[in-house]
Amino acid sequence: MLPLRIAAVFTWDKSFRNNPVIGSYLLNRLGLHVFRVVVAHALFRFRLFLLSPMVPVEDRRQFLRDGYIVKKDFLPQQQFAALADELAGYEGEIREISEGDTATQRLFLTYDVRRSMPQCERLTRYAVLDRLLRYTSSKNRPPFFFVENVQQHAMDGGRIDPQKDLHTDTFHPCVKAWIYLDDVNQGNGPFVYIPRSHRLTWARLKWEYRESLRSSADKKLGGARYWDGSFRLSDQDRLEMGLPKPTRMQVPANTLVLANVCGFHCRGDAAGQSSRMAIWMQARDNPFNPLFTPFPRATARLFETAWSSHLKRIDKKMAESGADGISRGRFERR
Repeated sequence: MLPLRIAAVFTWDKSFRNNPVIGSYLLNRLGLHVFRVVVAHALFRFRLFLLSPMVPVEDRRQFLRDGYIVKKDFLPQQQFAALADELAGYEGEIREISEGDTATQRLFLTYDVRRSMPQCERLTRYAVLDRLLRYTSSKNRPPFFFVENVQQHAMDGGRIDPQKDLHTDTFHPCVKAWIYLDDVNQGNGPFVYIPRSHRLTWARLKWEYRESLRSSADKKLGGARYWDGSFRLSDQDRLEMGLPKPTRMQVPANTLVLANVCGFHCRGDAAGQSSRMAIWMQARDNPFNPLFTPFPRATARLFETAWSSHLKRIDKKMAESGADGISRGRFERR
């Protein structure tokens, strides 16, 4: 397996435990992790430069400056109302995930699923959204689309939701976005993001170096998320890097929030039992490919097929272990 593990260094693989090359203390002491971070960020900016004609100047400036974009009243009102009605009436397979005391219901909007959901299909082809996501991903590829219903404080037991710790998803820039079907406020837990934390400053590089050594030295450090390259941020870390306080994205329904999740972010805590529904989009690709696809729709279908197969394997394992999995029904709203 060694040749494959070495080759994985030049992919999006980020696990310090599952890949002994990426998780090598010696190699990271010599700068392997930092090398991957620097090259991935440089190629990301190069691809963004090539794709810059796709979106307005102000959107590019905000994304590069702050690491996120917020657009209220994003969809035409009639289209938004029709989309909300379609999702309110949905009944079928729903994937259920538990993280701490948070339960999340998701529906992967594949090509086959969208054929029976015309408003979701219409959204995936909405030109303004399509161009914005293809640009910010830097790969000219439409993202994965999901319906996501996040239910906070849905379970007892005192378990902690790991998504509520400020963290970075991975070592390379990548994008997640939400179009909210509900108003988002303190009651149902807004998305939290530290502005400008996506920037690759000297202080950030030193922090990445230190964290790579900690993860390499102790593969169990910080629980299941830490060893997977999703580093957590402490208040002391934030102050040392000179980062501002987090911004809580309290926004009305029909708002698009798009973020580079290499920046520090988390799921804000809710005041009590609550839910919020959104169309959730995720764009992640090999960060070391210097080019972007000239065939966005065809490439998206290939990635969708591969990811669907991956999810089916996960669902099978979950079913065998009696854990979370697939159920049938409607989205539960609180």
